[in-house]
Amino acid sequence: MNQPAAPTSCIHIGGYAHVQPEEILFCRGDSNYTHVYFVKRRKMTVATTLGTLEDRLTAEGFVRVNRSELVNRNHIENYDGHRVTLSNGTMMPISRRRRKDVRQQLESAFGVFQTLPLQYA
Repeated sequence: MNQPAAPTSCIHIGGYAHVQPEEILFCRGDSNYTHVYFVKRRKMTVATTLGTLEDRLTAEGFVRVNRSELVNRNHIENYDGHRVTLSNGTMMPISRRRRKDVRQQLESAFGVFQTLPLQYA
């Protein structure tokens, strides 16, 4: 018998909104609200803090690059130690205190960047 396909995981991002993590490009915090930017649709503003979304999305491959931005690491096109460039061309700075953690997460995910020395500005 044919088994139905397993549903992909949907994450609750606020209100009645549930989305698949791969649809999210990045999230930008704004006080008690978060602007969620998607790959193929308009941004959505939800009444959920960035910290709450970070807790829900970290296991799905998201990286906190600075105080106000959470990035889907599958959409990172370039990483130079100080900033990341996303698939849509958006450049985001990496805060000094998060550089080591971001680098470790990218190394564990992709196994690259091991030859780049970690630099602090």
